[in-house]
Amino acid sequence: MAESRRSRRTGGEPEGARWPVVALVWLVLVVSLASLSSLFLGVGWWFAGAGVSAVVLGASGLVRSLRGSPWLAWLVGLLAGTATATAIVSGGTAVLGVVPTAATLQRVRDLSDQAALTISDGTAPVPVDDGVLATVVGAVLVVSLLVDLLASVGRLPGATGLFPAVVLAVPAFVPTAETRWPWVVATVLLYLLLLMVSSGRRPTPAGAVGAVAAVAVAGLVTSLVPLGGVSPLTGVASGTGLATGVNPIIDLGDDLRRGAPVSVLTYRSSDEQGTYLKLVDLVDFSGRSWSPADVELDPDATVDVLPEAPGVDADTTRRAVETRVTIGVLRSPYLPVPVPPTEITGIDDGWSVVDESGVTVRSDDESTQGLEYTVRSRPVDPTEEEVVATLGDAPADMAPYLAVEGVPATVTEQAAAVTADAANPFDAAVALQDWFRDGDFTYSEETPVDQGYDGSGLDAVETFLRVRSGYCVHFASAMAVMARTLGIPSRVAVGFLPGESTGFADDQERTVSSDDLHTWPELYFQGLGWVPFEPTVGLGRPQSFLQETGVEPTAAPSDPAEASPTPTAEAPATTGPDAASATPSDPARAAGSSGNAAVAVPGGLAALLVLLVLALVVPSGLRAGRRRRRLAAEPPDAALLAWQEVLDTADDLRLDVPRSATPGAAAEVLAAHLGGGLGGRRRHGSEESRAALDRVVTALTTERFAGRPAEADVGRDARRVVDALRASSTPRRRAAALLAPRSLWASTGARRPRRA
Repeated sequence: MAESRRSRRTGGEPEGARWPVVALVWLVLVVSLASLSSLFLGVGWWFAGAGVSAVVLGASGLVRSLRGSPWLAWLVGLLAGTATATAIVSGGTAVLGVVPTAATLQRVRDLSDQAALTISDGTAPVPVDDGVLATVVGAVLVVSLLVDLLASVGRLPGATGLFPAVVLAVPAFVPTAETRWPWVVATVLLYLLLLMVSSGRRPTPAGAVGAVAAVAVAGLVTSLVPLGGVSPLTGVASGTGLATGVNPIIDLGDDLRRGAPVSVLTYRSSDEQGTYLKLVDLVDFSGRSWSPADVELDPDATVDVLPEAPGVDADTTRRAVETRVTIGVLRSPYLPVPVPPTEITGIDDGWSVVDESGVTVRSDDESTQGLEYTVRSRPVDPTEEEVVATLGDAPADMAPYLAVEGVPATVTEQAAAVTADAANPFDAAVALQDWFRDGDFTYSEETPVDQGYDGSGLDAVETFLRVRSGYCVHFASAMAVMARTLGIPSRVAVGFLPGESTGFADDQERTVSSDDLHTWPELYFQGLGWVPFEPTVGLGRPQSFLQETGVEPTAAPSDPAEASPTPTAEAPATTGPDAASATPSDPARAAGSSGNAAVAVPGGLAALLVLLVLALVVPSGLRAGRRRRRLAAEPPDAALLAWQEVLDTADDLRLDVPRSATPGAAAEVLAAHLGGGLGGRRRHGSEESRAALDRVVTALTTERFAGRPAEADVGRDARRVVDALRASSTPRRRAAALLAPRSLWASTGARRPRRA
């Protein structure tokens, strides 16, 4: 009887490691990991993660199969997994390749920084460099240890499904990553198989229905629940918020093509027409994409004293504008400000001035969400005479804003043709703007995708000038590149259009939404500084002073042939439609960015809530279904199933019933918990419940050894015992039995009956 009881406690298998369960736990984890294939390039990261997980679970299972304690087995898995992970990521800094040293820990920190840069700066799928690989391996190591802790120490293999569920939801947070449905379905089915194997139950029609339902729920969670859809460019979420990353021009098209717009900020301005709000200047142009200047923030360059706008003469007419901004769901390391700002109040010293690329404001450790601040700015508003007076001024050293290589001949020739009649560089810039706005160009957020281009590089510019249809990124990039070929310093600004006006008189304010995300070129003229232009047809408004003067400069500011590199038609950039995925390499900026790690918090919380509810409801539902079937069973196994339910309830409530106890001995232990026997305090109804327990044991003995079927009311007696055991337990144990029924994963019942 003792041996029978031991086999019942382990579902008919010998004690130690249950290798089918170990294998299924591993398979569920690594198959769910494969669902992240749309986030990373290649498959090496998956093999590394699967290998580490196999070492952890395999080493732990081996120790348990040798009758080692679960805690010892888990510790061995920890050591083996850590050694394996160290061998993969240490880069020769570990002793014998597997024993971490101080240098190994420093390398891990460096790789973590590298991974943060790659993820925040890139577009899915990102390349798997050493940093990303180390991050994947480390995450899998931690998850594998937690999974082994639940499966072997806690004897809750079914509870390990929470981790794969979270993994399956990850791609839904990134719109450029596709949900890999085959891996989702495979993970769910393997998890259901794990439940059946770990509990020792045979598949039933109800289980098949549950499998279909589980796959449907997986589809709901991974495809239909609005998890945020955050893009690497601006992190525009599906109706929940907006976040900007390190280089806010990557994938701007995806952000503009999002669903319903979301309001991100409001402002009140003394300018009745509203104002553009700039986030960042994009200065460096590699031919593949625009990116911010490589600048490390100076912590002493706070907003208490703002530098003067570069290049503006003291005699140039300027307007005074005051703008009060209230940020809503915008999360950005850049502060949206009217330009050029002269005073900013309402923010702390965590924000610094970036004046190498213009007077913009950035933070490496703070975000804009929830800020309220006031900006005083002084945009130039020169008269025609003031513009003419600056035409002969010698320009500053603007080499970084003239750098452009590999421009296709068609782009250079087009710029020269458009500006052939311009009397001076200022007039040439105005001619470019008017050509875009008054010509044959159309605004479209869809045409670029249909035509196979969606970036800001030279290939996208050339295609845009040929197709003559695109959105703000194309208009701004094309004008900025063409201006550089003419010797006019240029850069691209990223920020927001003035937004929509609401209210009247003193209550008037403007609301800026995600649809107002915008880029525009800024061109430099000595005496006027950086002048914003608006080439995008149908959006914004060009400034009134941007009119051709027709005046020849008294002294040529520069020779375009000398100011800019000679364009080479023979070496055009060949970046393809994914040119926007090229990213800068600046760790200093990565620390302050949200990038594609930014998530839509409300949507993400909703998804996690769904997963949590599933993790809590599914086990309790399965356990309740098993209890109902057992207590409603008919002969010849009615007593056996009733006794199984009593023992499993005791196990769920964490009651100490010895594994080797006979039914009689087990009944004595249970009687103590019912309020009587073994010196226990008597409780109300304890006599009735103890009598019911005695009848269940008698029915079991009669059924098993005398061959007589049990009475039909044995199920009612078992129900009375189960209810009494729960009533005599603490609330904490009752909650654990309901939400994490231990018997569901490691059956404590008797041998399997002929009918379940």
